[in-house]
Amino acid sequence: MRYCVIILLLVQLSAFGQQESIYSQYLFNPYIVNPAYAGSRDAVSAVLINRNQWVGLEGAPNTQSLSIHVPTNKNKLAWGANFSHDKFGPTRNITAQATAAYHLVLEDGILSFGLRGGILNTQLNFNELQFREENDAVDTKLKTSAIAPTFDFGLYYYTPKFYAGISSTHITKHQYKLNGLTNHDSYYLRRHYYFTSGYVFDVNYNTILKPSILMKYTEQAPLSIDFNLQAMFYKRFWLGIGLRNFNSIILLTDINITDYLRIGYSYDLSLTKLSSYSYGSHEILIGFDFNLKKGVVTSPRYL
Repeated sequence: MRYCVIILLLVQLSAFGQQESIYSQYLFNPYIVNPAYAGSRDAVSAVLINRNQWVGLEGAPNTQSLSIHVPTNKNKLAWGANFSHDKFGPTRNITAQATAAYHLVLEDGILSFGLRGGILNTQLNFNELQFREENDAVDTKLKTSAIAPTFDFGLYYYTPKFYAGISSTHITKHQYKLNGLTNHDSYYLRRHYYFTSGYVFDVNYNTILKPSILMKYTEQAPLSIDFNLQAMFYKRFWLGIGLRNFNSIILLTDINITDYLRIGYSYDLSLTKLSSYSYGSHEILIGFDFNLKKGVVTSPRYL
C-alpha cells in the first residue's frame, strides 16, 4: 500500500505518538515492559513473540521480539537481552538491548532494580510513499535510516502472589536524524512510562484467578489502560480476557505444554469503526523456562 499523507503521519508518530510496540501478551512476558523483571522466574527464560496488528489493512504493524533473561547465584544479579523488529507501513524499527538487574531480598518479598541499554535503528523507505507531486523534493526514492542509543529503567516488587512494577523507556530521549526530512528537532525517542500490578487469588485446588492492570503514558499522548482477568486451571493452562482503553477486547490463552515449554495466543477485537476494515490483531508466543539447578523442575509461574 502506498501513502499520500504518510510524511505527516510519520511526523505525528515520531514527535507526539507512542513509539513502543504494542503487545497483548506482556502478561506472560513482563520483561518486555520492565527490565527489572529479569531473573525473577528463577530459570533461564526465553520468549519469542510474533504480532500481526489490524489484519486486513495493508501496511499495518507487524512485530517480532525475542527476549531472554537468566538469574545468577552470585550477588543476586540477573542478566538479559532482547531484540525486536517492528514494521509499520514504510517504516521499520530494529532494537537490540542488554539488561542487568539486582534482586534485593526483603522481609515479605523481593525488590528488583533493572537497567537496560542498547541501540534502536529506525528506517524509512521512500519507495513505499506516494506523493501528490511527481517531482516532490522530498521524494528521494531511497531508503534512509538513523541509529540512536536507548536506555530503560525499572523497579519490580514481587511475592508469590503479588507484584507491582514501574518502568520507563528511552529515558535519555536521544534524537535521531533521517536524511530527506526536515525539522530534525522533532525526531527523538520519547519517554514511555509503565505501571503494572496484579494479584493471585486461590479459588480452589485446581483454579486460581489473577486480576491485573497495565497503565502506559507518553507525553503529549493519551493515557492507556489495560484491565485484565486471567484464570489458571490445573497448573497447566491460562484463559484470560482484557479491556484496553475501553475500545478493544483482548482474548488470550497460555498453555504449559511441558515443564519447560509454553505456547500462548491472543486475539484483539476492536470496538471502534476500525473493526469494519480489519480482522483484529493476532499474537503468538512461544516460551521456554530451563532450570539451572540439576534435578529440579521449574513449576508454573503465577506471576
